[in-house]
Amino acid sequence: MNGFIAVHCGAGYHSDNLKKEYQKTCNLACRKAAEALQQGGNAVDAVEKAIIELENTPLTNAGYGSNLSWNGTVECDASLMNGQTLHFGACGAVSNVWNPISLAKHLCVKQCDNLSLGRVPPCILTGSGAKSWAERMGLEIVDDHKMVSARAFRNFKHCKRKLKRYSIQNDVTFSPLDTVGAICVDWNGVVASGASSGGVSLKHEGRVGQAASFGSGVWAVMSRDGSKPSVAACTSGCGEHLIRTQLAKNTAESLLDSSPILGLDKCLKENFIESPFLWDVPERLGGTLALRFDSQTGDGELLWGHTTKTMCIGYMSTGSDRPKCIISYLPQKVEPGHKAVVSGQPFKVPIQPCPVLQWEIKTESTCNGI
Repeated sequence: MNGFIAVHCGAGYHSDNLKKEYQKTCNLACRKAAEALQQGGNAVDAVEKAIIELENTPLTNAGYGSNLSWNGTVECDASLMNGQTLHFGACGAVSNVWNPISLAKHLCVKQCDNLSLGRVPPCILTGSGAKSWAERMGLEIVDDHKMVSARAFRNFKHCKRKLKRYSIQNDVTFSPLDTVGAICVDWNGVVASGASSGGVSLKHEGRVGQAASFGSGVWAVMSRDGSKPSVAACTSGCGEHLIRTQLAKNTAESLLDSSPILGLDKCLKENFIESPFLWDVPERLGGTLALRFDSQTGDGELLWGHTTKTMCIGYMSTGSDRPKCIISYLPQKVEPGHKAVVSGQPFKVPIQPCPVLQWEIKTESTCNGI
């Protein structure tokens, strides 16, 4: 089965010493997603498989290896959006769930369920409620200490020591912004987007970031009749900045412009760097990975942009021999948080038109197996 997958290991600062490790991580995530597509999985399945790999490495700030909160625990956020059904599932400030993205996927899929007594399936769960729901779904639950990597613990102790001498609130060197994400288009032209994050270092317990906030961490909308391109996006950076600006939704919709790369550049400038919602923020730190896909021709464009020093990206088509993994850099003389760099790459996916393109969200054909 054909498809295209793209992933990121965060917008923030990626050490040159770890460049190969980040690229290796993106490579593996892309391959796992491509395998899911080739075995008949859809875009939602591929996004989940990619992010599971990104959560399982201690290199990223997601799942195992997440930044520790003020009290020394791991609390994760994750979300997933299905561009065909427009359903959204997310978990926030959840502990002990080994792969938060799987919990988010289950919540997204369960949006199709009809509950008794007029109840509505939840799309966002947080804290202990999210954990207990994950247990009922049979997801892997682990002890607190198993979620803590040696790297994350060293960073936690380092931040605590530094805090005794000066404020590190805006110091990204000590607060990695390595939120991870993935976007995909499958052989039916269905798009999906996912994100996962451990949040900023020393965050207040219970804090929920953009990775669990609607329109801020992920966005995916499939064209129903082919009159418009399908779009998807996932973001990274300082969660509070991304929430205030709904960066995922805005960047995805900016790709509907006649020139997607100019549309994204304009969006990052006007809706993020110059956003009135960030009037009190000296440095606007964020990044986005997005795609636009024409279901009539099979032509697509992958784009990314960031205001941080770096952003690590990987992508591949199922027909490719291997993924391409790069680290995008802000120009040397540009201070992070004040300007954005935008780039892109075309791709093509031969598709089989999806049999259901009407707004029939509750039908078996739109929900079954997704």
